[in-house]
Amino acid sequence: MGSNHARRIGAIQEPICVAMMGTIMLVVTLNMVRVDRRRREPLQLQLYGQVRRAIISGELASGARLPSARDLVEQLGLSRNTIVYAFERLVAEGYLQSRIGSGMFVAHLPALERPRTGSGSNANVASSDRVHIARRVAPLTEVSVNPEYPTLKVRPFRPCQPAVAEFPLRSWNRARSYALRLQAKELMCEGDVAGLPRLRAALATYLRDARGVKCGAEQIVITAGAQEALSLISASLVETGDAVWMEDPGYLGARASFLRAGAKLTPVSVDAEGLTVPRLRQTPRLIYVTPSRQFPLGTTMSLPRRLALLEFARTNGVWLVEDDYDSEFRYVGRPVPSLQGLDEGGRVIYVGSFSKVLFGSLRLGYVVAPPSLVGAIRKVKEVEYGTSPGIEQATAALFIEEGYFAAHVRRMRKLYRERRDSFLQAAQKYLSGLLTFPPIDAGMDALGWLARDADDAELSRRLAEAGIDVPPLSAYSLKPCPPGLLFGFTAFTPGQIRSALQAISDFVQ
Repeated sequence: MGSNHARRIGAIQEPICVAMMGTIMLVVTLNMVRVDRRRREPLQLQLYGQVRRAIISGELASGARLPSARDLVEQLGLSRNTIVYAFERLVAEGYLQSRIGSGMFVAHLPALERPRTGSGSNANVASSDRVHIARRVAPLTEVSVNPEYPTLKVRPFRPCQPAVAEFPLRSWNRARSYALRLQAKELMCEGDVAGLPRLRAALATYLRDARGVKCGAEQIVITAGAQEALSLISASLVETGDAVWMEDPGYLGARASFLRAGAKLTPVSVDAEGLTVPRLRQTPRLIYVTPSRQFPLGTTMSLPRRLALLEFARTNGVWLVEDDYDSEFRYVGRPVPSLQGLDEGGRVIYVGSFSKVLFGSLRLGYVVAPPSLVGAIRKVKEVEYGTSPGIEQATAALFIEEGYFAAHVRRMRKLYRERRDSFLQAAQKYLSGLLTFPPIDAGMDALGWLARDADDAELSRRLAEAGIDVPPLSAYSLKPCPPGLLFGFTAFTPGQIRSALQAISDFVQ
C-alpha cells in the first residue's frame, strides 16, 4: 500500500492497516478518548468508560485491534498501570479479548452488530414499539395514593401531617440505642415475616387498652405502613371483578390498592352517621370504612350504623376493612372504640399506622386479622414484600413499652387541639363568606365547604401556585360531590396558620 493510513471514519477512529503473517488487521488509534485530569473520576475509570461506550455504540468495530499499552502511554499521556487496569476490566467484562502475541481486540458481540439506520424490516424497530404494561397495572395510571403536590416540602395546609418539629427525638434515639444494645445481632438478621414478636405484643396491649381492639399478638402482621397493609388485604381476598364498596369521597390509597387487585369499585355515600348501607343486587367481597373519623369528611360513624354494618357483613359473608388512621386525636370526649371491638363474627380486618402519629418517614403499619386470615396475609407478605426493618420495629416496641408513645400522643392531642382552635378562629376572621367549616371534634384536618357553584379543583390549583396546598374534595370522589377544600392544621404553628389563611383571603379577593 502507498500509505499505511486509511481514511478517517466519522472523525472517530483512525484505522491503520497492518500486515501480520499475511493477514490484514485493522488497528484503531482511540482518537475518541479524552481524559480530563480536572475531573474527580479516576483516570482509569474515564478510559474504561469511554472505550466501553465506543464498543456498545459501534464506534469501535468488532475485531478491531487496539494499540499497545506502550503506544497509548505516549498518545494519551497516561501511565501503563492506568491503561492495563482499564483494559483488564474490559476483558473481564467481555468487551475486549487478549490474544497472546497479537494484542488486544474488540470482542465479537453479535447483539451489538445491528444496523445503525434504515426503515426496512432489519431496522431497530424495538425502540419505537410501545412498552407493554401488564393489564392489571393499566388502571393504576389513573389513580394516586395522595393528591399531587408541586413540591415535597410540607406547605400549609397539606392534610394529615404530624408536627415533626415536636417529635421527642431524644426519647426515640434512646429507645433505638437500647434496642441495639439488647439484640443487635438478631436485629441485623432477617426476622419473622409477621414482625418482631416484641412489637406485636406491645401493640396488642396498646390496641386493647386504647382502641378496644380484641386481638392477640399472633393476629398482628407488621407492615411497611398502611398502604402495604391494604395491599396485603387486597391480594389475599380480592379476585378480578370482585365488588368492593368504598366510602365516597374516600382515601385514595385504598382505592389504588383495590384497583390493583382487579376490584370493581362501588362508591357508597356517606351521611352524618357514616357510610350508608345501600340495597344493591351484587353483594360486595369487602367494604372499606374509616368509622372513627371518616376521611375526608370527618364524620364519626354512629353506634346504630356500626351495628347495622356488622350485621350486614355477618349475614352476607362480607369482609370489613377498618382503617383507623388518626383515632388517637380526639378533642371532645374519649376516643371512640374501634369497630373491630364490636365484631363478634370475625369479619373485621383492622389497619393502623405509626406514620401519622409519630413521623411520616417511619414506614411501620400493621394489620390485625381474624385468625382465619392471618396465615394467608403472612404468606402474601412473605412472597410480595418480605420482612419489615427489624431495628425500626425494635425501637417502636421499646418506645411503646417505656411509655414514650402514650406520652407523645397525650402531648400532641393537647397541641393539636390548640392548633385546631387557632385555625377555626383565623378561618372565621379571614375566610368567612368563602368557606364554611363544620365543628372539628377529632383528627388532623378540616373540610371547608365552598359555594355550590364553585370549582374546587381550579381554586386548589391556583392556591398551589401561590404556595398553599389545599386539595379539592373532588380529588377524593368517584361521583360528583359538592365543592370543598381540605385543610391540614396539625403541622403548622398558630402564626403560620394565620399568615396562610390571610394570604388565601387576599388571593381570593
